[in-house]
Amino acid sequence: MALTASATVTGSTAGTADVALTLSPTTALFSPANLVPGQAVGSPQLQVSNTGTVDEYYFIFADWKEVSPTTPREAQLLADRLNIYIEASPATVLYNGTLSGLYNQPSSGRLLVSPYDDLLTFVVSLPSNTGTIAQNLDLSVDLVFTAQASPLA
Repeated sequence: MALTASATVTGSTAGTADVALTLSPTTALFSPANLVPGQAVGSPQLQVSNTGTVDEYYFIFADWKEVSPTTPREAQLLADRLNIYIEASPATVLYNGTLSGLYNQPSSGRLLVSPYDDLLTFVVSLPSNTGTIAQNLDLSVDLVFTAQASPLA
C-alpha cells in the first residue's frame, strides 16, 4: 500500500529570475602552438558579465579533446601536464592547476553581483619537468561557464 503525505504552506510566494552570463570576447583567447617545457602563454582579459536579474555564482570547466594526429590517450597525457592559471581582477586566483582538473572551479563558485562584470586573465604553461612526453601533442580546449542564482548547499 502506497503512503502519500502532503502539506499546505500559507503566505509563501514563488518567483522567477533570469540567470545569464555574457562573455567577451567570444573568439579564441590564445593559441599556444609549440609550447615547450618551462614556457607560459597568457591571454587578453575575458570579461564575464552578469546580464541576468539576480546575483549569480559562476563556475568554469575545461572541455578538451585531441587534435589529429594526437590520440585521446596522448591528449589525456597533455591535459594532465598543462597548467592553467585563472585570475579575476583584482588579484583573486580562481584556479591554478592542471587543465584536466579544471572542473567546477572555483569549487564554491564565484559570486558575480548583478549587473557587474569580472575581468579574467588566463595563463597556460607547460612545467619545465614535463620532459619529452608531451612533444608534438595537440589538443583543443573550450572553456565552459555555468551559473546559478544561489550558492551550493
